[in-house]
Amino acid sequence: MKKVKAKKQFGQHFLLSENVVKKIVDEVDIKEDDIVVEIGPGTGVMTQEILSRNPKKLYAVEIDQTLYPILEEKFKEYKNFELVKQDILKVNMRDFLQNSKIKLVGNLPYNVASLIIVNCVFNLDILHSCTFMIQKEVAEKLTAKPKTKDYTFLSVFIQTFFDVNYVMSVPARFFSPPPKVTSAVVKLIPNNKYNLTEIKKYKNFLSFIFNNRRKMLRTKLDEETLLKAGINPTLRAEELNVEDFIKLFEVVKNDDRKFSDEDSHS
Repeated sequence: MKKVKAKKQFGQHFLLSENVVKKIVDEVDIKEDDIVVEIGPGTGVMTQEILSRNPKKLYAVEIDQTLYPILEEKFKEYKNFELVKQDILKVNMRDFLQNSKIKLVGNLPYNVASLIIVNCVFNLDILHSCTFMIQKEVAEKLTAKPKTKDYTFLSVFIQTFFDVNYVMSVPARFFSPPPKVTSAVVKLIPNNKYNLTEIKKYKNFLSFIFNNRRKMLRTKLDEETLLKAGINPTLRAEELNVEDFIKLFEVVKNDDRKFSDEDSHS
């Protein structure tokens, strides 16, 4: 097989280490009746390992057209393999649903990793788990606690809907080309323990609150609202835990003016 050159516009870094691939697929924990969706199969290194575990179906979603003939040739013998020639952000994952929830896996392109992960929240009800290789910096945000520099909108939004497990760090030398950063594997297990249904509104609310996160909350919401939610008005966004954000959202969610887009510069 001729050498495939990674493309910068797709944020491609092909994973070379078989051991790392095996560990990632071990985390996915594939059973014979599983539907697996792989994001960005690349040259099919992880795809091969997934298929060796014999899932009921593997959908490999790839945006790079130059990889299609390679993947089609490599996996033409597998009846349970289907190449989906699309951008994952434009795919309706509900099309892949059969009798069981989806196990999502992938070495995510760093330029869109956060977007893909945020998008998973909107598919929460159909996901069994998400096992992703991402930039270590993003992984640290996903697992961050309040009052730390890594605690951001992304931390709160994802932790509201998922249990996040940091599986391992992966050095740059295991990729071709080596990225300029260390990578990490995370596993996300859906856990909508707060039973939030207005996800888009909650996302906008968090974006609004985290805009200028060093400002006191009373500069964004009136003190009466904050006190009603049991929140000290002099606190900053980075000091609240997920439960605090939920309490505050419950108080403000029916008043769109409090976090409408035009206010979000405050």
